[in-house]
Amino acid sequence: MDTQKKIKVMIIGDFLIFRNGLKLLLETEKNIKVVGEAADLSEASDSIPKTRPDVLLVDSSEADKSTFISFLSSQPSYTSIIILTNSCEIEMHRKYLMLGVNGVVTKEQTANILFKAINKVHDGEVWFVRKLMNETIRQLVTERKSMPEEIYSYNCSGLSTREREVLILICQGMKNKIIADKLFISETTVRHHLTSIFEKLNVTSRLELVVHAFKEKLVEVPVESFEFSNDFK
Repeated sequence: MDTQKKIKVMIIGDFLIFRNGLKLLLETEKNIKVVGEAADLSEASDSIPKTRPDVLLVDSSEADKSTFISFLSSQPSYTSIIILTNSCEIEMHRKYLMLGVNGVVTKEQTANILFKAINKVHDGEVWFVRKLMNETIRQLVTERKSMPEEIYSYNCSGLSTREREVLILICQGMKNKIIADKLFISETTVRHHLTSIFEKLNVTSRLELVVHAFKEKLVEVPVESFEFSNDFK
């Protein structure tokens, strides 16, 4: 008997054929379970409290609606969101990233890529084109450096010395295993530190943490050092 806990997924998109086809595809993966589908954001909002999905797969036709921002802000912290799009335009993906979604998968990519993206965002990571992550973080750093010091009132004193060390390494795109090796601690300890950092800074994902850290000047890392690993896909 398979006791592995499955990742609960909801599909949101206006085409029934799209939803049915994607559902059949997802059900071929042993650790994924489709718990619901919706034709639009309103229908999804009604269903999410009952089905409690871990990951939402949202067609870009819904993500481009004016109601998407309010939909995003109403989602529980345990839910990750992946946008499915036909567009390979880097600026479109950047828009989704800055809105706060957890990943983007283009419809020309393989099923295995989609499965991997679902698993990654469910584990608290992000799934974006590597070049986009690098450019966006550099842009955030540049904007931060050009703004007056006095506009930042955030106090980072709540983080311990070790938590600050973990934060800096996260902001350099490092995975838990690499962080553990660098700090001579276990991956479990890294995860505990991350949980504490998330709670103290009121963020729910690594991406949100990185964006928050640079916007609020919590870290000082040279722009040249940014080279996100492939795990920040």
